[in-house]
Amino acid sequence: MTVVVITDDAGAQRIIANLYRLVNVISVDDITHAPAVCRDLAIIKVAADETVRPGIVHLVDVFRARIIDLAPDSMTIEITGTEDKVDGLLEVLRPYGVLEMARTGRVAMARGIRVPAAPPEGIAEPWSEETNVSYSV
Repeated sequence: MTVVVITDDAGAQRIIANLYRLVNVISVDDITHAPAVCRDLAIIKVAADETVRPGIVHLVDVFRARIIDLAPDSMTIEITGTEDKVDGLLEVLRPYGVLEMARTGRVAMARGIRVPAAPPEGIAEPWSEETNVSYSV
């Protein structure tokens, strides 16, 4: 789970401490100042009859998105990228009629080898049998 919060360092530390109090939280990594890869995923269903499909296919190609479903009266498009890229595609598709949309919000992962963060003082070290699984909150 990725949580995006606009706060100062003290507020971030309070959030981390509160997350560690939750029963199922194994590890919390603050990647604010670490090199990270961030992406957004959206699935967008657009009204598309035969007359407008070529225009939509062109837009999908320009944004490097994919058509994942085609129905007689609609197309479903998948796009992954920065929030600005997803917003951009959404704006150019609006005139065609966006019928439905599902969006993940920001998903992030630190670059390179994962080094687990130490829990704040007073919080017990999380236990995990599986060391190859990365959990981020």
